[in-house]
Amino acid sequence: MIEKLKDKYVFFDVDGTLSEYRYNDQLYGGGCPELGCQSLKDQLFSDLFYQARPLKTMQKVIEKLDSNKIFILGTITTNHEMNQKYRWLKENFPTIKFVNYFFIHSTMLKPEVIRTCAEHFGFSLTDTVLVDDRLDVLRKAEEMGITSYHPSSFME
Repeated sequence: MIEKLKDKYVFFDVDGTLSEYRYNDQLYGGGCPELGCQSLKDQLFSDLFYQARPLKTMQKVIEKLDSNKIFILGTITTNHEMNQKYRWLKENFPTIKFVNYFFIHSTMLKPEVIRTCAEHFGFSLTDTVLVDDRLDVLRKAEEMGITSYHPSSFME
């Protein structure tokens, strides 16, 4: 995979891609479906996201890529969640530059964000890659000409 990503502008999701998608040892905590395994109380006040387990395979991959071409493209619900993810990324993926973090409210906007970044920074969409755990967003990205990989592509 390193060879496929080398010289590309790679956008990585966070939850379920750079970290295990499991919080408080749960995949789904019930309650509001939009929040997945987190409660609104967790997203507003806990350190749930900061405690997420980083995926070592992804750490090794990112260490070998050009830090100028690595981007975070995650989704958030609250500013508290975002601040925890900033802290978590700084500690677990220190080579990724803070200026290359993008957090948005809707996963389905990710392909459009990548297209806008390509236009803004002056690189071709054919030189971009999205790594995400959501198949619907990966399909949409591929339809737009963005090479897309699920985290399972990185497992040996």
